[in-house]
Amino acid sequence: MSENTKVILYLLLIFVILIASLIYSNNEKESCQSNGGVYARQHMSWSYECTTPTPKVKP
Repeated sequence: MSENTKVILYLLLIFVILIASLIYSNNEKESCQSNGGVYARQHMSWSYECTTPTPKVKP
């Protein structure tokens, strides 16, 4: 394979991985919000987490 073909294939692979990760994170955010949760970044971290409010139990 020529060098140009290799570069194009690697760039295409990276682009596909990026698009797939964006679609996955958007689907996860929507499913979290549909359950009444909040999809927010964790404290001191780059990762995101779905937090749902705890129901208040009245005696």
